[in-house]
Amino acid sequence: MSTLHEIGSAVRIRRTEMGLTQDLLARISGLSRSTVNAVEKQSISNLSIAKAVALLESIGLSMNVTVNSSALSSFRKNVPSSRSALERAAATASVSFGDPMSAEQLEVALLAGETPQRIRPHLQVMLDEAPVSLLAKVVDQIHTEKAMPKAQVWGQMRNLAHELKCYRLLWK
Repeated sequence: MSTLHEIGSAVRIRRTEMGLTQDLLARISGLSRSTVNAVEKQSISNLSIAKAVALLESIGLSMNVTVNSSALSSFRKNVPSSRSALERAAATASVSFGDPMSAEQLEVALLAGETPQRIRPHLQVMLDEAPVSLLAKVVDQIHTEKAMPKAQVWGQMRNLAHELKCYRLLWK
């Protein structure tokens, strides 16, 4: 499978899960709608790395270069496991507040689509300012742990963003 094919498939799947149109994704990424369309259809013959990165990052995806090395493998074995995506997102959203939002509160809000008044400011900050890659990891975690379709989790985020009057173009 070619890299352009992989990028096109990944972009189409993520865009659809997020409930974005090609036009809105184009505006978010700074590319033209015809470029987004060509990438998704894998009919683009030449895509610069800068454009690919802009497109992928706008929906929380990335490109990676990997090295097959035993040194790299032994390095990764010594890296401690990090906090879950829900824990990182809750912590990120709570930085400016004295009373933090917990990962459990965030999870309940995303599952139920409702937010207690106390964590509404936290959610607004998260939805407006957290990296899209972190939001995508939250969606992946809820999908994996709760068997909730990814599109439904993105939809819950979008509904909450509308309710909280978030300004990020992603939620339009």
